[in-house]
Amino acid sequence: MEVQLIREPIGQEALAARLAERADRGTLAHAMLFTGPAGRGGLALALALARRLHCTSKGPERPCGSCPSCQQHNQLQHPDLHFTFPVVKPPGKDKALSADQLGTWRTLLMEEGPHFDMVDLRDRMSLGNKQPFISVHEASDILRRLSLTAHAGGWKVQVIWGAQWMRTDTANKLLKVIEEPPAKTVFILLADNTENILATILSRTQIVPIPPVGDGEVGRWLNGLGASGQQVTDAIGLCEGDLAKARRLVREDAAGEFAMYVDWMRTAFARDGRKAAGLADAFHDLGRESQKQFLLYALHMVRQCIVGNYGAASAVRLRGSERGFAEKFAAYIHHGNVVDMQADLEKALRDVSGNVYGRTVFLDLSMRMMELLHRPR
Repeated sequence: MEVQLIREPIGQEALAARLAERADRGTLAHAMLFTGPAGRGGLALALALARRLHCTSKGPERPCGSCPSCQQHNQLQHPDLHFTFPVVKPPGKDKALSADQLGTWRTLLMEEGPHFDMVDLRDRMSLGNKQPFISVHEASDILRRLSLTAHAGGWKVQVIWGAQWMRTDTANKLLKVIEEPPAKTVFILLADNTENILATILSRTQIVPIPPVGDGEVGRWLNGLGASGQQVTDAIGLCEGDLAKARRLVREDAAGEFAMYVDWMRTAFARDGRKAAGLADAFHDLGRESQKQFLLYALHMVRQCIVGNYGAASAVRLRGSERGFAEKFAAYIHHGNVVDMQADLEKALRDVSGNVYGRTVFLDLSMRMMELLHRPR
C-alpha cells in the first residue's frame, strides 16, 4: 500500500514537477485551490507536495523516502500534515469534526490510494442519506492546530479536501488565516469546481486546475488493479480521465441503473401512468445518494443519445449493451426536446440533493418525460 502513496501522482507528473520546483525556489503560494474531480489526483499532488516540504534529506533526491519524515508520511502520521474533509455529526456529539473520522480517512487512503472521491468516502463513513459538510467547529479546530508550533520546526500543511462542502460561516472564519497564514504554513484546498466556493476564498487562493488523466495512464493503472480487456476499454471511454470513476466502472457494471433507465424510458414513451407510479416508489426506495447517481446516469445516457443521433458515433461513450439500446432510442432524443430534457433532469438532481421527497420528484419528472419524448423534432 505504501508504494501507491510514495509514487508520483498518476498522469500528473508535469504538474507535480512544477509544484515541486516552486517549493524548492520558495515561490510556492501560501494558499492553493486544486480544482477538478477528485479522481484526477488533486489529493495525490497535495500529498507529494507535503512530503517534499517535510523531507529532511540534504541529498539531491527529495523526497528521499527513507528519512523519519518520509517514514511518517508513509503511514499518514506526520504531525504537521493536517486533513480536513466533509463529515456528519457522530451520534451523541454536537460537533462535526474531521478528527472523529480520521481513522476512516487514513484507512481509505492506505487501502485505495489517493485517487478516491466523495462516493468512496461516503461508503466508508456509512453515511446513508446524511449530508456531510465542513462545519464552523472544524474551522476553529484548524485555527487551533495552526497556532501551535510545528513539531519538526518546519512546514505545516493544511489540506482541505472537498472544500465545496464548506459552509459560509466556515469559509468566513478561515478567510483571515488563508490570507495571512502563520509562517511556513501552506493551505491546499481541493474542490471539484469553483461554483460553490465563496468569491472571497477564491480571491485569496492560487487556483490550480487539475487536468484529466490520460487514457494510457488510466489503462495502465486499471491493469495494475487486475482489470483487463473490455472492462478497461469501457472504463477508459466513460471515466473522463477520473481514476475514482474508472475504478468504480470496472468494479460495478451499472446493470441495475441501465435496466431501470430502459424500463423508465419505455414506460414514459408508452405514457403508462400506473407503471410510472410504481417506478417512482422504486426510485424513492433507493435512498438519496442512489437517486442522485441514477439521475446522473440518466443525464449521461441522454447526452450520449444526442451525440449518436447527430452522427458522431465515434464520440459515443457507452458500453455494448447500452450502445444497442441507445442506437434504437436516440431517434426520440433530438434538438426539439433535448435541452428541456437535460434541464428537467438537472432540476430533479437539485431537488433530490435538497432533500425533496424522492417519489414526488420522480413522478413529476416521469410526467415531463412522457410529454418530451413525444415532442416533434
